[in-house]
This record gives sequence, structure tokens and C-alpha cells, in this order.
Amino acid sequence: MYLFKFADIGEGIHEGTILKWNFKEGDKVKEGDTLVIVETDKVNAELPSPVTGTIVKINFNVGDDLHVGDVIVEIDDGKESKKEKSSEPQEEKKEKGAGVVGEIEVSDEIIETVKEENINEETKKVLASPIARKIAATENIDINEIIGTGPQGRVLKTDVVNYQKETEFAITEDHQVSDEIEVIKVSRLRRAISKAMTTSKAMIPDTVLFDEVNVDKLVEFRNEAKLLALKEDIKLTYMAFISKAVLIALKEFPIFNSSYDAEKGEVYLKKQINLGFAVDTPDGLIVPNIKNANDLAIFPLATKIDYLATKTIERKLSLSEQQNGTFSITNFGSIGIPFGVPIINYPEVAILGIGRINKKPIVVDDSIKIGYMLPLSLGVDHRIIDGADAGRFLNKIKELLNNPTLLVLS
Repeated sequence: MYLFKFADIGEGIHEGTILKWNFKEGDKVKEGDTLVIVETDKVNAELPSPVTGTIVKINFNVGDDLHVGDVIVEIDDGKESKKEKSSEPQEEKKEKGAGVVGEIEVSDEIIETVKEENINEETKKVLASPIARKIAATENIDINEIIGTGPQGRVLKTDVVNYQKETEFAITEDHQVSDEIEVIKVSRLRRAISKAMTTSKAMIPDTVLFDEVNVDKLVEFRNEAKLLALKEDIKLTYMAFISKAVLIALKEFPIFNSSYDAEKGEVYLKKQINLGFAVDTPDGLIVPNIKNANDLAIFPLATKIDYLATKTIERKLSLSEQQNGTFSITNFGSIGIPFGVPIINYPEVAILGIGRINKKPIVVDDSIKIGYMLPLSLGVDHRIIDGADAGRFLNKIKELLNNPTLLVLS
């Protein structure tokens, strides 16, 4: 008997929700068949069967939540049953299991790490940073109740802030179910988005700059380039040109491609640019990123954007395609909105919002003409980026979009 466990794939993903079973009890399965689809905070994972055999028991139904180490399904593979020796955990051996991204070495030692409390057993004292302790003490929060996300379960400032937000929400939103209220279970992705937005707003004192740029030349340039792109079977959107302008500006202003550790007082400038762009999906907003986008030309950028956007909408992104972004772009114009206030994708320090390109009257050489105008909104972490620097960065992007030839020459 093979006990198929939900494996720890790392990156902070320790739980999931059953979305769909492809088999039922009594069905025969082959090694590699997709048994079940599980929704995690970041991906919809297809879990393949690690063995060939017959499904004896399914332990979780659609909609049920899973945690690392839970036995999802029991498969009769014709071999001796692998029973857990709960009375002697130190004797347990590693077993090979199938995880979200293929076959993963799983051990109960990993599982115990997830479940263990972040308390030093010798001192019985919670591991926490000084600033986390100070905030907890000021707000009368029992730090022992907070699950730390730092090394070895260390409680960080963000953990205390998030715990406080969640507690306040639970108190103010404690509704009683009645015929007047419809209860909708929030998806795991939506919960992840909620947590990310809360963390960003709690951690980053941001400021936003707004401007518009005349893109008459860019519209003309793109229309001409589209003919060449079609021959290469490339979908050439304005996003490719805007992304190229951002990449050039980031090289000139590297502080915008960084992260900030307030507790250590250190800024980390990233040598590579992993350019993220928000994609609207039926399940919620997801931000894939193009790794090492630094030196990509416009056509390769367009290809990457189209490829990742398609995978995102189909919920087929890998974890690596969503992680370690360094700067993000969000497109309000895709739904016809001219301006918006973007929220920084923490721990990044800046984000560019782009609106819908509109024709409007503009003044050129003391004459009024109709021009194509692109709205821009730049959000920055005001702790390390001043308004003047943000203005210079935005002006650089405007210069490049107003003169698209510079995008090619660069």
C-alpha cells in the first residue's frame, strides 16, 4: 500500500485546496497519471501518481484544505504497506513522493519543521527580532501566538503587523450567517493576494507620481513594426515598448531595481532585472516575471510577454516564473481605465502603472492638435526613493516612449 502525501515544495507553500479529482476509489492508475489538481497560494498544481496500482481510499474531497504531510490518497501498488511509526518518529525513514513540481524527497523531519512552534526549547523563548518584540509589547500582542516567517521560525516585524491586521479584521467582520447574507468562500489565490496587498500597505510608505506622455511617434512606429512582427508570428503590443523603456531606465536608475531591509538599514541593488507584469485572470491578479530581461530587444520581450500571459491565464505558471521579481508594471489600460494608483509588489520598491492611450487635444508649438496620450503612474517606496528621483525616472521613460527610435538603438 502506498500512502501518497502532500509534499513540502518549499517557498512558504505548506497548504493547498483540492480543486479536482481525476480518479475515484476503485480506479486503476498508472505512474505519472495526474491524480488530483491542488490550488496553492501561487499555482494550480497537478499531482501525478508516484506508483501504478488501484485507488483504495481518497482522504480529501473537492474543496478540502490540505497541509504538508497529509495523506491525500492510499494506492494499492501490490507492495507491503508503509505504515507510519508515530510512537518512534526518530526512526522514520525518508520516502519518495510526488510533489507539485514532480518527484520530491519527502521526510517527516520536514513535516515536523512546518508544524513545530517557533520557540527555543532550552529557553522557552520565542525567536523574534527586537523591533517585532517592541511592536508586540506596544500593541499588547502575545508574541507566542504569532507564527514567524523568518529563519528558524523567527518572528519578524511583518509577522506582527500581519497578525494585528488579521486579528482586527476577524473582530470587525464577525458576521452571523442568515438569509440576508450570502457567504462566499474566498479562493486560496484571493487570500494570497489579500495578504500581499496588506503586507505592502503595512510595510511601505509609498508615494505616487502621475503624468502623461505624447506617443504619436510610438503609435506610428508600432504600426510599421507590426508588419515585421506578423512575419515572425509575434504579437506586438505596446507593453513590449513600455517594458523596454522601463528596462533602459532601470539601468540608469538602479535604486528602482532593489529591495530594502529596514531592520538592517540596507538596500540591495539587483544586478539582474526580473521584470514583472500584472495579468488579469478569472481567479485574480497574478504577476509573472521575465527573468534576466535586462538586454532583451523588443521582439523577444513581446514573445516572452505573450507566452507568460497565456500561461498565467491558463494557470499553468511554474513557481519560478512568479518568484524573485525586481520591478513590476500594471496595465490599467487593458480594461479601459486611464489612471490608477498601483500598489507596490513588496519587497520591490517601485511599480509603474500604465493607462489607456487616448486621443485628446494637446498644445504643440503654441498650436492645438489632437495627439495620442499615454497616462503613467509611478509608485515608489518613499523610505529610500525621493520624489525628485522618482520624477527623473519617470521623465526618462517619457523621453524613450516619445522617441521610440531610442528604444531600438539602446
